[in-house]
Amino acid sequence: MKHILLVMICGLAAWIQAAAPELSMVADPLENYYSVTGKIPDRKTDLRFFIGEAGIAAFSLYNPTNATMYCRVGLTGLEALQPQLREAIHIRARRGQLPADVLPEISADGVVVIPAGENRQIFIDLKTRGVKPGKYQGSFTAVNLAGEAAVNGPLNVEILPLSLPEKHPLSIMTWDCSLRRTTGAARTKIRNMLMESYVNAFHVLERPALKNGKYDFTAMNSLLAELKGEGLIMLRCAAPAQEMNIQEEQGAAEYITYIRAIVQNMKAQGFGYDDFVLYPYDENVQDIFYAAARLSKEADPKVMVYADPTAKATPEEMKRLFDGKYVDYFQYNASFFNDRGDLIRPFMNSVKYNSIYWCPVIQKRLRPNSFHRQMGRVAYREKLQGIGYWTSLWMPGSDRWGLPWDDFRGKTASAVTIYPGRSNDSESIPSRRWRAFRVGLEDYLIFDQVRRKGNSRLEKKIDNAVQFSRSASESEQLRNEIVNFLLEK
Repeated sequence: MKHILLVMICGLAAWIQAAAPELSMVADPLENYYSVTGKIPDRKTDLRFFIGEAGIAAFSLYNPTNATMYCRVGLTGLEALQPQLREAIHIRARRGQLPADVLPEISADGVVVIPAGENRQIFIDLKTRGVKPGKYQGSFTAVNLAGEAAVNGPLNVEILPLSLPEKHPLSIMTWDCSLRRTTGAARTKIRNMLMESYVNAFHVLERPALKNGKYDFTAMNSLLAELKGEGLIMLRCAAPAQEMNIQEEQGAAEYITYIRAIVQNMKAQGFGYDDFVLYPYDENVQDIFYAAARLSKEADPKVMVYADPTAKATPEEMKRLFDGKYVDYFQYNASFFNDRGDLIRPFMNSVKYNSIYWCPVIQKRLRPNSFHRQMGRVAYREKLQGIGYWTSLWMPGSDRWGLPWDDFRGKTASAVTIYPGRSNDSESIPSRRWRAFRVGLEDYLIFDQVRRKGNSRLEKKIDNAVQFSRSASESEQLRNEIVNFLLEK
């Protein structure tokens, strides 16, 4: 009996050591809330992407044993799509939630650690720009290193003979002040990550230095040279110097001189009036902003001025800006736009840029599909010309907004959407929220193709879909209808 029991125990131990993880294809790669225990339901489907679209997928690996598994994962057959495998990592949000938000690349050896009874998700990025239309067959594999037991599942992708543009028609900004704190390869990587998600408006905070009665733009021009041709330049340096009281005659005259110097320098660097906008104050349309906007137009009537009013703005403050045509780029806080839309809609046709921005500080707790993806859909619904997403990209050496990987250890919630590495500040790691932001902007592009081709039935479905957030399955169903329509001759 003891011998039989010993054999059974040894057999069980061998099974535990040799067992393969259980594999599931994840229904919604953007979903950030799921239990780390148990197996996630499987979803069998082939994926279809436009050329230029963000190709995303995810697999879940579940460890059914009572011992930790070390699994090597890999993806073959999709080399033309340059797959990047990432492990979805849970972090602590400010209010106690545990979203699986951070998406670092898996280690160079491809090993993922799965504790007993738990699951781990592998998020997959696929590049579709420049890929030939057609069907691509891939295979995802996970091998238990203890006994070489393996599991694999298909990842079949169709690249459609339909394309999304490389440049987005909307003006898209993210308050990317981290460019100011980085240099060299780190700055280039962050800028590329921004542009991959269609960001095309960049902040310049560098102020010219006043030397011997003349403004020196050397520091500012260095950044302008990097950003030239990449999008709209938001000149935060248009704010008056602290000692410059622009509401008095002398200060007003000094400010006009300052603005003319800025405009002259922009022209000298090869920028036209449509390439930059003055951004003197943030979330302020009070008397001081009114003075700055009015004086900027006095300095040069062709120069564009930016304002981002919040719900605190009064009707009188807004009306004088509209009436005087002192602002060319209005970016309304989402609460202002939603609660007081009647105040601004009569004037929107007279403004070059009408945009909306979101700025939730405690944002990691939010679901990517129902919040971050909705930004592009709201812009489509409201026929806007821009989107602003207040998100801090990691700024090396700064903990103003808390610690990125753990909101409980910082002074307040960290609003980062692109994370630093755990041990390397120059590393840049995307999040599920960042991917959802791009997907929403691509929803806009796809909906716009339907509008241009014309299909009243589908347009009504789109109009209904953009009113409220939709589940992943509802979005997928609508998407399939759209794709089938766009493929029709």
